[in-house]
Amino acid sequence: MSKVGSLSDAQYASAYEAVAKSELGLLFLEEHVKRESVVNAARVLAALDEMREKSAEETKAGPMDILQRELEDMRSSISQTRNEIAALKPEEAGNNRIMAANEELDAIVTACERATADILTATERMQEIGEKVRESGFDPELCDEIEAHATDIFMACSFQDITGQRTTKVVNVLRYLEQRVNSMIDIWGVEGLAANTSEFQPIDTREDAHLLEGPQLEGNGNAQDDIDRLLHEALAS
Repeated sequence: MSKVGSLSDAQYASAYEAVAKSELGLLFLEEHVKRESVVNAARVLAALDEMREKSAEETKAGPMDILQRELEDMRSSISQTRNEIAALKPEEAGNNRIMAANEELDAIVTACERATADILTATERMQEIGEKVRESGFDPELCDEIEAHATDIFMACSFQDITGQRTTKVVNVLRYLEQRVNSMIDIWGVEGLAANTSEFQPIDTREDAHLLEGPQLEGNGNAQDDIDRLLHEALAS
């Protein structure tokens, strides 16, 4: 069976004239137009009915139902926000990461300041000894080298002081964030709310990473006397 294609304008006009030459052909054309009009009208009415049904389904819920859905979405978002805020400040102070970061950085600044002060004191003493050695007639070139190294130490300590200042800025930012979090907690009323129990994943993925606690804050961890006693017992056994 050959495939039926579309007619050109000339072919359509020629076919129309051929059919319209007879009375039966004219009756066929009139009936065809009537039937096509009925089919098209039925299609339009069906499309309108479908649109009415959809519109009825949407309006059936009513404004109050739509408002209720929107309020439910808002309630869910607010609840999630409260849970996230509660996770930032858990009930146990030891699990507060912002507070822990503040304490650790404060300890870094304090330790750096103490170490810098000790280095500066030792360097000043080294300069004094160098001057005495120079006065006693010791090799001048060696005394100059000692003086140059002392100057380098002073310069390095000045850079260390800048590092401490930058660390202090980070500490102040963390304290500011902690204040803002506390303000949000007061506003949202999340005190006592169960925090998200998802565990924080450490960056260090080594198998023994949980054993490497690093330096502890003063008053925490094992004391040096305890460590010395443990080593002494291990050597004695």
